[in-house]
Amino acid sequence: MSPIPTRVLSRRQCCTRLVTLLGGLAVGSCATMSPQEERRIGGKEAREVERTIGLVREPKLVEYIEAIGTRLAGAAGRADISWQWGVADDAEVNAFALPGGWVYVTRGLLTLSNREDEVAGVLGHEMAHVIERHAVGRLGRATPLAVLFGVPSGILGMVSPSLGGIVGGAGRVVSGLALAPYSREQEHEADRIGIALCARAGWDPRALADSLGTLERADTLAGSASKRSSFFATHPTTPDRTASIEGAARSLSYTPAPIAGTRAALLGRLEGLVIGNNAANGVFAERLFLHGDFDLALEMPAGWKTANGLEEAGAVAPGEAAVVLFQLVGSGEDPVAGARADGVSDALIQRIRRLQISQLPAAALDASTRDGIRVALTWIAHRQQIFRVTGVCRGDDWERYRGEFERTAGSCRPLRPEDRARITESRLRIRSARAGESIAQVLARGGAAWNPAQAAVANGVATERQLERDWPVKVAVTERYRPAGGATPNPR
Repeated sequence: MSPIPTRVLSRRQCCTRLVTLLGGLAVGSCATMSPQEERRIGGKEAREVERTIGLVREPKLVEYIEAIGTRLAGAAGRADISWQWGVADDAEVNAFALPGGWVYVTRGLLTLSNREDEVAGVLGHEMAHVIERHAVGRLGRATPLAVLFGVPSGILGMVSPSLGGIVGGAGRVVSGLALAPYSREQEHEADRIGIALCARAGWDPRALADSLGTLERADTLAGSASKRSSFFATHPTTPDRTASIEGAARSLSYTPAPIAGTRAALLGRLEGLVIGNNAANGVFAERLFLHGDFDLALEMPAGWKTANGLEEAGAVAPGEAAVVLFQLVGSGEDPVAGARADGVSDALIQRIRRLQISQLPAAALDASTRDGIRVALTWIAHRQQIFRVTGVCRGDDWERYRGEFERTAGSCRPLRPEDRARITESRLRIRSARAGESIAQVLARGGAAWNPAQAAVANGVATERQLERDWPVKVAVTERYRPAGGATPNPR
């Protein structure tokens, strides 16, 4: 979870509200939907993307992606589409488009990019999905979050009139886009249109095939099906897809006109990207959740599946019968005032118990919804901010999980010096190769988090290739997390 920035959606999955929005759109509605309606729906989803995943705001990177997109838009010649481009703060390798012209590429995908033409190819492909209105038709086929990510289906979507949206928020343990995959025909169509856009805009139309090849290499290296990239989950590949792109590209001519003229210039835009989980959202050290900006630690129940996103950290019990969440809910130093701001009724406020947790002012409330769901709520004030620990289970499981909820809330404490040393993240850094060095030799100089095979895929070269002098090499470097500017985070 993160302080609410002036910035977006994967980690890898999406919030309940977005799934609800997507599920409410009929599959066949795209045939009659007006451009204005597409724009309205896309705008709502874009706000959810920004609120639940987050956007990378680094100016040098954002301006670069926008410059590529703007040139592609000129090649598309669709004045009726108000294009918007963004970099999703998501470690997953993916790209996606929303109705009305919102196009996103994740920082995970950019980490694997080695040519500007590849980035243009991916953006052009996603723009083609918008142009052909594929992005509308797939929304009604969005897969429920509970099916994709194991969030308890009985907890998703529950909203208690007496507890406002607190219980309804319990489904947002993970975040990312739960969109249906495109069809084979739609993928081929988007490939064909996307590479034509690239050629007209001055990029190599064959580069999309190169990009797909890199993603396939990364997937093969990952091994486990559970680690398969989100791009291939939502953009099915076929054995003949790369060949089709290369065949179509042979009939296209282009005049090279790169924005970043060299590999070094491209990688200069990417340097500093977070690789993997963003420590600004807090990190898990086994089951201990550590948040450097909030100066707080919290221990999740043993054996529960943990997850962390932009707005919350949480854990799901084995069997998916209970959920516990940790969230920033407001500013102030009175936890009871935080409960009022959360929408807790005056009648329930009278039942709140004041207490101290690790010498921090706190307030606790056990309550039930009309549907027989039991909720354990604990508000904790620290450094002029109020946090809430929420435990949710069915009524007949209350005695089984009540102690776990109390222990989790009771474990909340300020960070210790040794905790801060455990809050680390990996960032993309650029090293210049020495003449004749291999990837492994570059990494052997120290400080690199990737192994040679991973670094070779990320750099688009063979592991044993001898590199030219000063050839820029992408490496992942593990660094201690330092809050940006040391600023105090703002509440929602």
